[in-house]
Amino acid sequence: MNVSAAAIPDRDAARFVERFGDAWAGPHPEALFDLLHPEVRLLQPIFGPTTGRAAADGGFVRPLLRFLPDLRLRVARWSAVGDVVFIEWNASATLAGRPLRWSGVDRFLLAGERAIERVAYFDALPLFMAVLLRPSCWPAFRRSGLWRSWRTMLVSHAGARRTS
Repeated sequence: MNVSAAAIPDRDAARFVERFGDAWAGPHPEALFDLLHPEVRLLQPIFGPTTGRAAADGGFVRPLLRFLPDLRLRVARWSAVGDVVFIEWNASATLAGRPLRWSGVDRFLLAGERAIERVAYFDALPLFMAVLLRPSCWPAFRRSGLWRSWRTMLVSHAGARRTS
């Protein structure tokens, strides 16, 4: 990925953040993908590294929204430096009839109006624990397809710990 380090105007960063907030208010998957460059690289807890919008769509966005259809992210605050935008967000959803909330930060590297890279930072343990401790959600979790990604990620982390 060869992206210039040119600074983006504050109004462009503000517009990107506004579009991010609007996309997650629905959520609207098409609006989410419109934020991303076709060859975007996505790094996040729970899911392995993903490259490209199509891989993100099938690999975690649609499965996640199948499992948590009322998932919403609200922008808490943001900052931009050069071509990098940081967005702090608060997420909420319902899992097995009970509220689920967590917070995080996304770091975006912009190329024009779209992100060429997104790195998400949040503590995934509360999400794992919520799924594990709410057995009534297990069938929906399996149907969503998320279990494949989580299983792969957990196995790879366990293997890395054994070899280190």
